[in-house]
Amino acid sequence: MALALIAAVAGVVGLTVLATTRAATAPTTIWGTERPPGVELHPDPQSAELGTMFIPTVGGLATGIRFYKAEGATGKHTGTLWTEDGEKLAEADFVSETSSGWQTAALAKPVELEADRTYVVSYRVPEGGGYGVTVDHSGGSHSDALDVGLTDSGVFDYESHSAVPRSTWRSSQYWVDVTFVADATPPPQAALGVFPTRETVGLPDGWAPEREMTGEVWIREAGAVIEDVRYTDATIYVEAPNVTLRRIQAVDARIVNDYDDVCKNGLLVEDSEFTSSGANGFEVIGPGGYTVRNTAIDGVPEGLRAGGKGAGCETVTVEFTFIRITPPKVCGDWHGDGIQGYDGPHLIVRQSTILMEEEDGCHGTAPFFYPSGQENTSVDIDGLIVSGGGYSFRNGMPGSIRNLNVVDGGWGYAPVDVRCSVVQTWQARVVTLDAAGQPVPVSRLRCSGDGG
Repeated sequence: MALALIAAVAGVVGLTVLATTRAATAPTTIWGTERPPGVELHPDPQSAELGTMFIPTVGGLATGIRFYKAEGATGKHTGTLWTEDGEKLAEADFVSETSSGWQTAALAKPVELEADRTYVVSYRVPEGGGYGVTVDHSGGSHSDALDVGLTDSGVFDYESHSAVPRSTWRSSQYWVDVTFVADATPPPQAALGVFPTRETVGLPDGWAPEREMTGEVWIREAGAVIEDVRYTDATIYVEAPNVTLRRIQAVDARIVNDYDDVCKNGLLVEDSEFTSSGANGFEVIGPGGYTVRNTAIDGVPEGLRAGGKGAGCETVTVEFTFIRITPPKVCGDWHGDGIQGYDGPHLIVRQSTILMEEEDGCHGTAPFFYPSGQENTSVDIDGLIVSGGGYSFRNGMPGSIRNLNVVDGGWGYAPVDVRCSVVQTWQARVVTLDAAGQPVPVSRLRCSGDGG
């Protein structure tokens, strides 16, 4: 009985501590307490629902709704908290408003918010009431616990009744906010892990080849293990299953494992290096049924191909690999990619880095390109840095995308182009890279595009 009593008391103490921890955590907000930058009164004659789309990085409680009232705005206002799909979670009227500044309405009952799920917080403005807005706003959240994209998190709706706002216009921010008590303070970089750089993958220090080969090379023995070879101006034809290429140096060389349209699956390439003089434009490994691991692919016009499904090619897996794509010597109509899917099988990516460089206006398609409409299959991504290209990350196929890091400002048109309706899991952020080539979060990145 004594043990049972101790266990019961321990359980009560545990519950008490949990409640105390949450209650003692200071509330945080998306936009902070200062006057928003560039905010001006917009005297819109219509009624509107104005909001902010946001993603908690940790679980916690929403306790109130806020908005910034511009000088001259009038009328009564009601705040609403929504799921991304339009389910109304809570509503609160603003009372005793001041003439301008931040206004807050407490929720009658706190609302539990889940980590990495999208929500919208909004408020209703009456006809002729006007509202505060900053057009062409670019900037992340005030809090690590509540992330928004750098642009286009401000949303509006002109329905005659209150509805979740979804429309955007010129990256306008309407300065709607939520008070949030987090379960824990998220460490800004703890979940990112370590990503490969040019210096940390590839051939070991002091490596030297045991032999050198050029031209056409044929590997016809099942289960063969080829090690410590330098291939120059070579095409390596893998004509048997379950071949391993380990510690190889490939200069202007590539690996083909679907000769005569029959794929040889089980190919493993690891601890290796691929470089190019820029004259050739072919992918360095392809089309499918292979794993590439701890490998540096540097200065090539084309990276990896995930294809050959029609030839029987099975899953492509990319693990702890560094890829840097550079334009060819003669640009022409170059459409380079780091990883490209065409008739692609299931694609797995783990903790890898793909950088795409541009020279004199010569730029490729995308560091990651697995589009719809090209007979691709599905993706499973957990840990990927991408930079450069028109869109840095393009995906049109179903699957899970976690820990995607898009380098800030590296894209030409937009950070991502994704067919969001088929993606089961989406976790992405805009980052910068520190001196060690590791991602430093800037803001959460929401899914957008059509995955073309």
